[in-house]
Amino acid sequence: MRSLFKLSILPLLGIVLASCGGSNGDNSWVHYTSPQGAFSVSFPSQPKTSEKTEVTAFGKQVVHFVTWRPKTFSIDKFKLFEVSYTDCPARFISDSLMTDIMLDSSIRIRKRDFTDRDISTQPIDLNGYPGRSFMYEIPHDNNEVIVKQCITNNRRYDLVVIARRDQGTNPEIAEFFNSFTALK
Repeated sequence: MRSLFKLSILPLLGIVLASCGGSNGDNSWVHYTSPQGAFSVSFPSQPKTSEKTEVTAFGKQVVHFVTWRPKTFSIDKFKLFEVSYTDCPARFISDSLMTDIMLDSSIRIRKRDFTDRDISTQPIDLNGYPGRSFMYEIPHDNNEVIVKQCITNNRRYDLVVIARRDQGTNPEIAEFFNSFTALK
């Protein structure tokens, strides 16, 4: 009787694990190039593109998004990979001091998307581009947000990962951020 139970429960257990674990087939990565956004990045396959008008550090503008989310609910390590970009009018980035001011303003606006609490930001060099970053652990949740922004080629790029908190050193996160390149 015990063997019959094992034989009947094992296939069912396999179906449950296959539907709840991993990324449900979403875990293959591609080298994504956006001719319109003039960037390339390693990204989970089949990202979606969208755009919406938002208030940015440069005023009200169209912001373009390239986003990947798991296709279905899962106990997955990643919730989101996203690159967004918007044009930077030349008058706002005419010199390095103005670029720094605009980066600070832009990252301040971005932090408000997640919380009203004060989150520390760090100046960064994102693969050779001047930028800012912050990490935010979502209270009462096991998720964290990592945001890195840079300004180059008259564009502000915003790279975001939302992942389970225990995935912060995950190689996919490093690959995503380290692979970003602005195209000329």
